[in-house]
Amino acid sequence: MIINTRWVKAILLGVLTLITIIACSSQPEVETNQNAANAPVADLKQLEFGVGPYFPTPNENRKQFDPLFKELAQQVNLPAKVIVTDDWIGISEALRSRTLDAAWLGPWGYVLANNNEPSIQAIATVKYKDKPTYYSVLMACADAPFDTLDEAIAQSKAGSKLKLSLADVGSTSGWLIPTGEFKRRGIDPKEVFDYSEGASHAAQAIAVISDQVDIASDYDRNLDVLESEGRIDKSKLKIIWQSEPLPNDPIAIRGGLPKEIETQLQQALVNLSPEQAQKLLPENYTGFVASDGSNYESIRETGKLVGKLK
Repeated sequence: MIINTRWVKAILLGVLTLITIIACSSQPEVETNQNAANAPVADLKQLEFGVGPYFPTPNENRKQFDPLFKELAQQVNLPAKVIVTDDWIGISEALRSRTLDAAWLGPWGYVLANNNEPSIQAIATVKYKDKPTYYSVLMACADAPFDTLDEAIAQSKAGSKLKLSLADVGSTSGWLIPTGEFKRRGIDPKEVFDYSEGASHAAQAIAVISDQVDIASDYDRNLDVLESEGRIDKSKLKIIWQSEPLPNDPIAIRGGLPKEIETQLQQALVNLSPEQAQKLLPENYTGFVASDGSNYESIRETGKLVGKLK
C-alpha cells in the first residue's frame, strides 16, 4: 500500500496544533482559579464584626465587646470594625447579606441565620463561668402569690389575667424558649395572660420589680450582670420556671470567608487563656469551645415546635 507522506505530515501537524491550542487555552484557566482562591484574603481590608443588644446601651455593648473583636482581627493582621445592633434579627440579616464577616449571636439568632443561609456557620461557643450553657427563666416578684409557673397559670385562668412580658422575638431565652414551653403545655400565653412581647432584656427584671408586669422572661447570665452593675437586687425576684441547659452564644462567620481566616479565628477563640478572657470578655465569660453548629440542634427543634422553622 502506498502511503502519501504529504497527507501523513498534514495529519501530524494538525494533531500537534490541536494539542498546542488545548494546552495554551487550559493554562489561563488554572491561573484564574488559583487567583480566585487567593483573592478573597487579599481583598479583605478589615474584618467587620457585629454584636447584638446584650447590654442596656450601644456604648456599653461596644465597651464590652470591642477588646475581643480587635484582638481577633489582630490575630489575622487586619483592622477591626465593630457594629453594634439594637435588635437580634438585624445582626443575623447582616451576616446573611455579608455586610458582616463575623458576629456574636444569640443561639436563636444563629439558628435563624443558618436556616436562611446555610453558609453561615458557628465556629465557637462562649463559656460562662466555665460552662458552654445557660438557662432561660421566667421570674416574678419575690412576694408574688405564686411560686411556680403551674401556679401562675392557674391563678391567671381563675381571676384577673396576670401580666406576662416576653422579650424580643429574636431572643432565645426571652422569647423562643418560653414560647416553646407554653407550646409543650398546650397553652396559648396570649389567651391565658395579659400578654406583651418585644421588651429588651435589660428592662425585664426592672419591669417585674417595679410592678409593671407580674411575670417576665430573661436569662440567668443577664440577671448576674444587672445585679453586678447595681441595677437590680436579685433578692426581690424569684424564679418560677427554668429551662433545661441551653447552648451559650456562638461566634458565627458569614459564607465565603476565606478558610484560612476561619481557621485562625477559631483557633484564636479556643486558645484564649483565662487571663486573656478576663481582659477581653465581659465579666464571668471565661473563654470558648469549638463549635460546628451541631450543639444548637435543640434550639432548631424548638423553632420548629413554635412554627418559626419548617
